[in-house]
Amino acid sequence: MTETKQCTIHVVATSHGTDNAYGQQLIHDLRDQLEDLAKQELSIELRWHEAYVDVQEPSLDAVVAGLPTLEPAVVLPLLVSDGVHTTLDIAQAVQSRENTLAASPLGPLPQLAQLLADRAKEHLENDPMVALAAAGTRLEVGQEQAKELARQIAKILERDVEVGYCAGAKPHIAQVVDEAMKRPVVVLSSLLAEGYFQHKLVSTGADVVTRPLLPDVTIAQCFLMRLKETLKKAGFMTPDEEVLTS
Repeated sequence: MTETKQCTIHVVATSHGTDNAYGQQLIHDLRDQLEDLAKQELSIELRWHEAYVDVQEPSLDAVVAGLPTLEPAVVLPLLVSDGVHTTLDIAQAVQSRENTLAASPLGPLPQLAQLLADRAKEHLENDPMVALAAAGTRLEVGQEQAKELARQIAKILERDVEVGYCAGAKPHIAQVVDEAMKRPVVVLSSLLAEGYFQHKLVSTGADVVTRPLLPDVTIAQCFLMRLKETLKKAGFMTPDEEVLTS
């Protein structure tokens, strides 16, 4: 294991991909921010790689296949929750190469719940219905992560928070908004960046639709937290190799 720690560790920062130019730039900026934060907080050598599971290039499979054979790697999903892309695409890429692991997506982190709750607090003066909008997946694990995130937000706000999805699960966010009848609706976007699904949220007719998660340094810090968890669990990093920051 000592020999492994002396190697460069490759981090394949993998997002979904989008045709939206601003969304693409936000993901590029997130990778840059993650690399900068890692340099400040970790004393190990990381080499960062760009990859996508859909829409854009380079593909995750191609990037993983091109990594140096003997050096360890972590696939870091730049995704909000688990779904087909984590359980199939990323899992298969990890299995295709030795000494390669996958970190977890954001999931229902308390920091994410607090960020979304803070965004909601600006729009509660007319007692609106609050709905959390998730991208959606047919997999129960991803749906449950969205529900748990909504439960945490509800606890912070001390009010009910509904859940709606853009695709892949029910109820659809447009249905949630429609069922509010004449009550004002605040839709909290848990989408990572600008793109097709964010435009769909705006088209629901909700009184307020919050912006995507990015840009926000809290989101980068949450992804770095997921990376650190994986590096420690794999033995690629010890507590001594984490720089304590104030």
